[in-house]
Amino acid sequence: MTQSESRPWTWRLQVRSLVPLVALDFSIIASQLSDNRIGWATILFLVLVSVGWLSISFDARPRVAIVAGPLLLSGAGIGLAAVTAPGVAITFPAVACFSTSARNPLRWSVPFTVAVAAALAGTQAAAHHGTTLILVSPAVCIAALLVGLIRRQNNALAEETRLARENEARSAALDERARIAREIHDVLAHSLAALTVQLETADALLETGRTQQAQQSIHTANQLAREGLAETRRAISALRGDTLPLPDLLANLAAAYHTDFDAPATTQIDGQPYDLTPDTHLALYRTAQEAVTNVRKHAPGAAVAFTLAYRPRTITLTITNDPPPPGTPRSLTDTGGGYGLTGLRERAELAGGTFTAGPATKPGGPEGPAGAGWRVEVQIPS
Repeated sequence: MTQSESRPWTWRLQVRSLVPLVALDFSIIASQLSDNRIGWATILFLVLVSVGWLSISFDARPRVAIVAGPLLLSGAGIGLAAVTAPGVAITFPAVACFSTSARNPLRWSVPFTVAVAAALAGTQAAAHHGTTLILVSPAVCIAALLVGLIRRQNNALAEETRLARENEARSAALDERARIAREIHDVLAHSLAALTVQLETADALLETGRTQQAQQSIHTANQLAREGLAETRRAISALRGDTLPLPDLLANLAAAYHTDFDAPATTQIDGQPYDLTPDTHLALYRTAQEAVTNVRKHAPGAAVAFTLAYRPRTITLTITNDPPPPGTPRSLTDTGGGYGLTGLRERAELAGGTFTAGPATKPGGPEGPAGAGWRVEVQIPS
């Protein structure tokens, strides 16, 4: 028995169920009083059908509401049909069949309805109520059975829909938590790694008595910690969709790079911008952010270009930079594809896209690593 089968009706339906009960009782009593033949049997059966009706509507105990109530209502209703107006009294067995089929499986409701219909027809025949009434009474019970089965099926579908929505909401909440956890992990891993380097540097400088340089490293570590907290807030805002459009964020990255190094940094938007999912938006932004970070580390001062291409089915972000300026101690060809690029590739794959990164020769530039810049590209279905 499912939860929807044993769940009591709402109080509105319970109150409404009293209206037909009162109307039926009043109709039977009025008909009997008009014929001056109301007796103790009629009063007893009216009390019993009322108790059975109320137990079905109000009793929270499953055995009473589902089993005892219909049995009492049908039995008393059959007895009432034998001693009073049968056309009205058959309503009570019909209601019992409806309630049973609406709340119980077929293996119980069908035999119950057949037994009630047979007993009702036999009672009508014994009371000589006429062939029409004898045939109509079982038909009414069978119709009530069918209506109850429809009601039960509708309740089951409603319950399944409710459970599906709950599972969908729960799954969405878990996905949201996983995304937030992943973003916080990436941000903290990056920030803590940089903090560790700065603190270790400060410790080494203090051991050699270079206090001023150590103080500068500590100041840098403090700045990195603040940036890490701000980046965590931005990540959560991006996941919730509370962030700037991607072209604006790329323009901010380009402006910050230009301000810090006085180097060319351009942003090009190809196509008509459209809304992106939070995962796609964040994956593209993280790619641009990591690419700029790598340029800052390995080719500070090199020209950087962002190209964001909106297509009907895909969106592509390409970040390119010129070769490192002369005198740069390390070049991008020395990175070997570290954890940052691996993380960006995994992020793009989670969003259903692809990620590529590698040396890119500037058109018209010299051949070989000395003339190679760097190119990062991520493509995600839109």
